[in-house]
Amino acid sequence: MHKSKGPSPGFSLLEMAIVLSIIGAIIGLLGPNLFDRKAETRKVLRDFMIAGKDLKGRAKLGGVTYRLAFQLDPKEQSWWVEKSSSATVIDKKKLEDEREKTKDNENSDEKDKPKSEFQPDVGIFKRKQTLPKGYSFKQIESGTQDVIVTEGLAYIHFFPQGLIETSAIQIEDPKKNIWTIIINPITGQTDVIPEAKILKDLAR
Repeated sequence: MHKSKGPSPGFSLLEMAIVLSIIGAIIGLLGPNLFDRKAETRKVLRDFMIAGKDLKGRAKLGGVTYRLAFQLDPKEQSWWVEKSSSATVIDKKKLEDEREKTKDNENSDEKDKPKSEFQPDVGIFKRKQTLPKGYSFKQIESGTQDVIVTEGLAYIHFFPQGLIETSAIQIEDPKKNIWTIIINPITGQTDVIPEAKILKDLAR
């Protein structure tokens, strides 16, 4: 006596076609957005790589101090290049005063804002760089100044002697992944670490 066969454990061609159609639709909807995000992240990181090497050379050739300036504000996550008129000596107290004065005067007219020996420079980027939507600076750390900035203004300096201020830039993407950008203080080479790191971690 033959026992009747139970239902086949496999998928029929129709069932497989339906599953593949659903997967294809999901990829069609999410795929472009995922690729766009990856492209945005690469561009953000690439811009810092370009700036690091370029500013090192410009500072040395011009005999002046350059700096990357950062605005860490919920309404504005941006950065730009500034140039001094001479080989400026970096003073921690002076920078703190400049940050405070800028914060106090952020709603005042341009003519009332404190004057700085550094002025915006368009040699590398023609305008202020703004992080894409969903990206933000978590913190900017300066080993030279022994300070970590999480809001307001932050700076990284490039000196005419060919040296760069020891620093770490943390950027968070829309998926809450954090990337740490390290600019080598001697070579200007930029390294990207796919996690949150501070300078003390790297010194170990």
